[in-house]
Amino acid sequence: MKKLLFLALFSIFAIGAQAQGLTNTKIVQVKGVYDFQTEFNEYRVNSFLKHKLEEYGFTVYYDTQEVPTEVKTDACKELKCIVTRDKSMLATKLNIKLINCKGEVVFTADGESRLKKREKSHVDAIKSALEYSTLNNLKK
Repeated sequence: MKKLLFLALFSIFAIGAQAQGLTNTKIVQVKGVYDFQTEFNEYRVNSFLKHKLEEYGFTVYYDTQEVPTEVKTDACKELKCIVTRDKSMLATKLNIKLINCKGEVVFTADGESRLKKREKSHVDAIKSALEYSTLNNLKK
């Protein structure tokens, strides 16, 4: 019984700590080219991700653009967005992570799409990852 109570309290604390990291930081850096891409905005991943994060109230810039002045003065005001693609023959699976200045993951979401065309499947996977995420609580 004590273990169950401890686990419940630990889970609530972990969720609270995760939400705390997202509300403190409103600037997100999106990479220009992720590991599974060969050029900027291939499969429309970068622009769609930027658009969705801006909908949630974040200020978003690409790593190829000039760093905002707030981030220049305090690097901990920024989150880095990392997107990875899992190998799968029949589906496009993407993992989205937001990482703070200490290297801690403050947000993670997994999305999957079974659409055939890559440009549509990557966008659909991002939609499914963010659709029911905790970022919806931050929406403007």
